[in-house]
Amino acid sequence: MSSLAPGLLLAAPPLADPNFERSVVLLAAHGEEGAFGWVLNGKHVMSLTELLARALLERHPVSVPGMVRAGGPVSPEQVWLLYRTEDRFEGVEGEWELGAGLVACASRRVLELIQERGRAPEVVALAGYAGWAPSQLEEEIRAGAWLPADLEPGWLLETPAQELWGRAYARLGTTPLAFTSKVIGSA
Repeated sequence: MSSLAPGLLLAAPPLADPNFERSVVLLAAHGEEGAFGWVLNGKHVMSLTELLARALLERHPVSVPGMVRAGGPVSPEQVWLLYRTEDRFEGVEGEWELGAGLVACASRRVLELIQERGRAPEVVALAGYAGWAPSQLEEEIRAGAWLPADLEPGWLLETPAQELWGRAYARLGTTPLAFTSKVIGSA
């Protein structure tokens, strides 16, 4: 299977793992060594203002809009910030160009710059990440747990998290029900 990253993974219903039920995953890396990404519509963890307060204890944080969501079950204490390429922060090391106009970064320096500027660009903050061992994701896709999709970043940042899953399926011209194993009317 060729690389699925950058791309999206749409959880197929019903996915029995509570970490991924009705999730949309931004897949950042995929290859022989496994896969890595973030759940974009995970549960609310804290506000972006609260994150600034926790990360920058010596200063009074500014109030900025946005929420931190659970990005996956691995390393939930690590926060990743996703933003548009044109909103890159000058002088920040570790910004990861995902392609399709998105950048990811886990640097505390980004939070400091948001604090200094008193505002934030459109940022998606994610606590933790999702990871798959070699061949694990491919097996899950073959088993019908995930539907891979192309990455189109504009709507990802603009769509409310609770609407991402349904809208992602709609963008493909289908519904999640198309991927269930039950056939209505069959004996």
